[in-house]
Amino acid sequence: MTLWTVLTDVSMMGGLLLLGELLRAKLKIFQKLLIPPALIAGIFALALGPNGWGILPFSKSLGTYASVLIVLVFAAMPIGDRPSKEAKSGPAIGGMFFNITGIAVLQYAVGMFLTVYVLDLFFKNLNPGFGLMMATGFYGGHGTAAAVGQAYADLGWDEASALGYTTATVGLVGGIISGVAIINWGARKGYTHYVTSPKDLPLSMKTGLIQPIDQKVSTKASISTICMDPMAFHLGLVLVPSLFGYMLSKALVPVIGVEIPAFCTALLFGFIVNAIMNKTGSYKYIDRGSISRISGTSTDFLMVSGIGSLQLGIVVKYAVPLLVVCAAGFLTNWLWFHIVGKHSSPKDWFERNMMVWGHATGVAATGVMLQRICDPELKSRGIEDSGISDLINRPIVVALQVIPPVLMTSMVAAGPHIVTWVCFGVVLLMGIVAYACKWWTPKSKVQTYSQTDAGKVEEMPINRNDQGKAA
Repeated sequence: MTLWTVLTDVSMMGGLLLLGELLRAKLKIFQKLLIPPALIAGIFALALGPNGWGILPFSKSLGTYASVLIVLVFAAMPIGDRPSKEAKSGPAIGGMFFNITGIAVLQYAVGMFLTVYVLDLFFKNLNPGFGLMMATGFYGGHGTAAAVGQAYADLGWDEASALGYTTATVGLVGGIISGVAIINWGARKGYTHYVTSPKDLPLSMKTGLIQPIDQKVSTKASISTICMDPMAFHLGLVLVPSLFGYMLSKALVPVIGVEIPAFCTALLFGFIVNAIMNKTGSYKYIDRGSISRISGTSTDFLMVSGIGSLQLGIVVKYAVPLLVVCAAGFLTNWLWFHIVGKHSSPKDWFERNMMVWGHATGVAATGVMLQRICDPELKSRGIEDSGISDLINRPIVVALQVIPPVLMTSMVAAGPHIVTWVCFGVVLLMGIVAYACKWWTPKSKVQTYSQTDAGKVEEMPINRNDQGKAA
């Protein structure tokens, strides 16, 4: 693996992204479903790469790019953000924490329950760790799939990574398609606050191409080019917390015995960098648009590498269990959407819940994309609050990634059962706390809006690379 290998891989992924955009601009089906060019590119990387026909000479490290790029995405998330005191207050953050953390734990519980009590009756040699694949792929995404897969590979189960990547891909594709369908449904029901209907989106958002008359500057120069390029300055702001996050992740291993995902610790350092910039007044030189360009580019390449590294042979072997688990995953998310999502935000519940839907079916970037469809100007703060919630809930999710393999090794029979019911118990406990703190108000009336209340999206043409875009 050399720098020239990296250049070759990235260049081929870049070419596939251009092909994906071309197809998005020309084919109505992709426009109607709002399929991102990165997803199209990922499918081509899978079909033409080493796990497909072998036409494109990607390196064996293709799947590793996703784990690295997600660090950049999360490190960039807080930088340049200056929320008001009201935006950081109790119910909104608490509701988002319960919403986005509860669905993660519930996915572990449901996946384990299906594996231990249902699938085990028909597939006798099914590893109990298969029960983690729903949450690993759906909530965790390709980066988490790599982490959990490595943990099980060390225990002798080499198929875990491929299964995690599969559920992550199914969640990503299904999350986008179902998310668009839910937004259409929500618009008809009057739940959307800022758009009347996704079908009324401007042509530029459907095709991805902005006509010259509508093109706008998406970044601004806050640093003189005589000194250094503004993009280099902002890239440095993202790379520094990324590096510190990676170093902290590795340094904590001998201390706590587990490896906290680098994207989590990078998010922490992103908040630290942003706090320092705000405290010193240096925030005046941060262009949020430039930060978003870096995050968006990282996410596009992440999707291509993650999907392109999928191993089809293992997918075929586990086709039936995967189908059951993935179907159950979408059903679980849909029920959670109604029972918890509708009643866990004091304002803009639908827009904020689309961020949770995307996060719970693919990755945070999917949620960002879905939220931008129904909240073009990102007024609901679903992205920011989900980022804070992710930072707080990470110890819980990390524990769910690490403890089950240990239990299943030392307590072969009892381990999976313990994990299953502990997860259900955690969700129940969280629900009681959320209800007591009024973060979750199940008896509250659902907000609805008339078409005259919702913002006209035609007045807000969107470049897919505008601020906040990450997929």
